Amino acid sequence: MAKKKSRGRPSGDLLVLLASRPRGIALAALHVVESLLLELEASEILTAREIRGVLKDAATTLRNAAGEVDNRSCLVASEVIESMRENFKKSKA
Repeated sequence: MAKKKSRGRPSGDLLVLLASRPRGIALAALHVVESLLLELEASEILTAREIRGVLKDAATTLRNAAGEVDNRSCLVASEVIESMRENFKKSKA
């Protein structure tokens, strides 16, 4: 019987990758999320309005976190998400 791989801790190779390529990781995550949201809409699991609401909530949460901890990364992330929301709104209008 094959040993079950644990999902609890990333392997050493993955940890090195995560530490050395933060921009690439952020870009990959952005594209995965965008694809998932588009698929949720195409599958009629979420409406365009609900997706815009999810993006608005995420941007607001990050903007609030940036104010609490003075974290520039959170502010930039909120701006990226808000841009996604605006683009999603324009493409669905």
